[in-house]
Amino acid sequence: MKTIVLGAACALLVLALSGCATIVSGGDQKVDFQSDPSEASIKVYDSSGMVVASSQTPTSLLLKKGAGYFKGASYRVVVEKPGYKRTEVLLQSSLNAGWYIAGNLFIGGLIGWLIVDPMSGAMWTLSPERVSTELSAEVSSMHPGKELKIVLLADVPREVRSLMAPVAIRTSR
Repeated sequence: MKTIVLGAACALLVLALSGCATIVSGGDQKVDFQSDPSEASIKVYDSSGMVVASSQTPTSLLLKKGAGYFKGASYRVVVEKPGYKRTEVLLQSSLNAGWYIAGNLFIGGLIGWLIVDPMSGAMWTLSPERVSTELSAEVSSMHPGKELKIVLLADVPREVRSLMAPVAIRTSR
């Protein structure tokens, strides 16, 4: 009889000390990254500007959903590939209301609502869960990092005009 009571007490203690969202989804979330073309480098920056992950597409990364007590995480993802324009995507957290609110009503209770889920970050969901970017080709890839710019001759300083050369434009009709 003592063993049954002790087992039941331990089970109740585990339930009382756990949050429902923490049990179901945990504090980390897998986010998939793809790009067209593939093999682009990605860097994930947290809200303080620190690089928290880097890889090449396609890949999946495990990111923390929380950024502190009752604070959801946010990330800035930079996707780059030589010859293509750099792209940035924002990942934002939102409240995982189903498991956090309803789940704790039945399983975690106040400890789950006020301590476990807010501290673990499990009360949040990162969005989007899948980042798919289509990279645009740079205007000019003759000089990496530089772009082709068209300006009016009147806007070019006189001292620079002597360095200019005419360009032949061919049109097909």
